[in-house]
Amino acid sequence: MKDFLRIDGLTVEYRSGNRRVHAVNELDLQVGEGEVLGFVGETGAGKTTTALSILRILPDPPAKVLGGKVIFKDRDIFQLSEREMRAIRGEEIAMIFQDPMTSLDPVKTVGDQICEMILLHQHCSRKEAWQKAGDMLETVGIDRERASEYPHQFSGGMKQRVVIAIALSCKPALLIADEPTTALDVTIQAQILELMKELKKEYQSSMILITHDLGIVAEICDNVAIMYAGGVVEYGNVYDIYKDPRHPYTQALFDSIPDVHRIQDRLKVITGLPPDPTDIPSGCPFHPRCPHCTERCKTEKPEAVYLNETHWAKCFHAREGRNDNG
Repeated sequence: MKDFLRIDGLTVEYRSGNRRVHAVNELDLQVGEGEVLGFVGETGAGKTTTALSILRILPDPPAKVLGGKVIFKDRDIFQLSEREMRAIRGEEIAMIFQDPMTSLDPVKTVGDQICEMILLHQHCSRKEAWQKAGDMLETVGIDRERASEYPHQFSGGMKQRVVIAIALSCKPALLIADEPTTALDVTIQAQILELMKELKKEYQSSMILITHDLGIVAEICDNVAIMYAGGVVEYGNVYDIYKDPRHPYTQALFDSIPDVHRIQDRLKVITGLPPDPTDIPSGCPFHPRCPHCTERCKTEKPEAVYLNETHWAKCFHAREGRNDNG
């Protein structure tokens, strides 16, 4: 599968006075054409910062890209002009932001907001754009007659459908979905996920799904990137990651999921806390919380250990397999 998005050594920090928050640290990532990548990690791991870097919409200041490349269709987006980037945003790469409540303009009708995206990237009349906006609303399960209504007239689930309609209005090659179901109840979550699966089949778009919900990843994704302290610590297809996780952090994430088939007095938790992003630990960033930590882990940063052609983990003990006695 050809990589049409590749991130090499991306490093981003946020600066506030003398404080330096290390948000993304030498991150490497690939997304193939037509692939859905699950981007998983705890809050603060750097997932959203990575997404904003791809679109080049990081707030500057305080954010600063210190190094790395984002190659999209053989172009390094950091080398493009702002005019070239505006042509890419929305038309080739679109994003569904985390909170639909704040993603929509409250003083514009939903139809106008979809039209705005269409008119920005496509050569058509206002009448044609309005027709396409209605078509997009129907695609996401909303009557076209509601195009003249305002965001406050829609429920949370409906607002998220409108946001998806805006993102897909120009049929982008890459769709980034940042926690698209977080603010929704379980029933609406299921509807949105089913909608996204149907739209992926229809538009053949690649997708980066940012989430902390491993159940969603199993249902919709092809490959999975596990992120910790600003970097990817394990990468592989869904089967490899779920059946044979090799990084202790990945194993701990799965262990913390309740097992409905077993009686448990207490849920397993990951000991300790995520590292302070202003003071990332030396060596392996997970070593203060790792049950298999050695002296080498404290001082030396692990490189990717390939377990097969597509599955790798950044851990000195990755080849030893799972140790359930740790």
